[in-house]
Amino acid sequence: MSTQMPEVEVLTDFAVREHRSLWLDAWRRLKASRTAMLGLVVVAVFLLSAVGAHFFWNYNAKTDLDYSSKLLPPNLVSTAEKPGVHIFGTDKLGRDIFTRVVHGGWNSLRVGLVAVSISLIIGCLLGLFAGFFESFDMNLKEKLVLMCGLGLVLGLFPAWIARQWYQTLLFGGLGAASVILEKKFAHVKLRPVMFAAAGALLGGLSGLLFAPLVGLVCAVVGLLIGLLLNKPVNGKAFSSITMRVMDILLSFPSYLLAIAIVAFLGPGLEKGMIAIGVVGIPVYARLARSAVLSVSQKEYVLASQSVGEGHGRILFKHVLPNILSPIIVQATMGLASAILSAAALGFLGLGAIPPEPEWGAMLGDSYKFLSSGAWWAVLFPGLAIVFSVLGFNLLGDGLRDALDPKMRIN
Repeated sequence: MSTQMPEVEVLTDFAVREHRSLWLDAWRRLKASRTAMLGLVVVAVFLLSAVGAHFFWNYNAKTDLDYSSKLLPPNLVSTAEKPGVHIFGTDKLGRDIFTRVVHGGWNSLRVGLVAVSISLIIGCLLGLFAGFFESFDMNLKEKLVLMCGLGLVLGLFPAWIARQWYQTLLFGGLGAASVILEKKFAHVKLRPVMFAAAGALLGGLSGLLFAPLVGLVCAVVGLLIGLLLNKPVNGKAFSSITMRVMDILLSFPSYLLAIAIVAFLGPGLEKGMIAIGVVGIPVYARLARSAVLSVSQKEYVLASQSVGEGHGRILFKHVLPNILSPIIVQATMGLASAILSAAALGFLGLGAIPPEPEWGAMLGDSYKFLSSGAWWAVLFPGLAIVFSVLGFNLLGDGLRDALDPKMRIN
């Protein structure tokens, strides 16, 4: 008698891991951090209030004036002695501080965002190119673009002296000519003399149209530019020159350099944006270069080079996405520094032009009234600066932890 064995159904369970991107994991870690979410909420409140007040709450700073209500303390109920409701009090001209703090957020945050954008774009591009071409050789097109751009930048100085901006194009063409004629005149001993003479002619003849003395100065400057453009710059030389310029900028105290730039350009929010943005360029350039150097010899970069991909595709498709984490963190925390710098310039009278509201300018106008007991005129603009900077710092700390690949969830 045969015994029939019962069929046993064997089920095999496979543990399938859900595919998640680095950014999704980072968002989950960011949500798990209470301090980071607190910073995000603070930043969102300031951004929404500033944008909403600017577009949906009409305010004319030029007509906001009421001497009968000057330096009134905060009040929530209108009385005969304190007409109107001023939850933050009024300033020396009777203007409502709450209204000016809310509308001043548009100017202060806008300065921070634009300044960081300037630093981020220019600094990251310089750092990307400096780090990438330190490891990879430039081709002819890249040298042509580099020398043409260098000629344009150097040509700004004689063009500014003579007030003839087309000179920048002339020196840009001279830079391009140095690459095109590199092999043809490589063994010509008079090549530096030829380029120096060409630079002197380009600068001097254009300057003579303005005045003889200006023509002489532009000729001397053009001669020096011609000597600099004589020999095309390779990748390693470009990286070295770029980083030495960044080191020179970093050697100046940031606030003093910003004040010097604003003093040269003139007061105003737009000038403050440029000054703060220029001061922040070296930070992003050094960070981007170090990040590029750390990934430029990775397997995926070398593999893409071996299959014949162009430098631009390698740089912006393979290198840039893998160095975004530290740059995003630095940009977030850089917003806090930019807001502080904008407030410092406004406090010194180099920021927003009165009567435009701006937190630093409001502090500069009101600190002298502390001795008379008008503490509210200083407290609330100061708290706006404190909380906005604190929000960006908390968010930056949270992003730093969230974007750290070592903390990725398994």
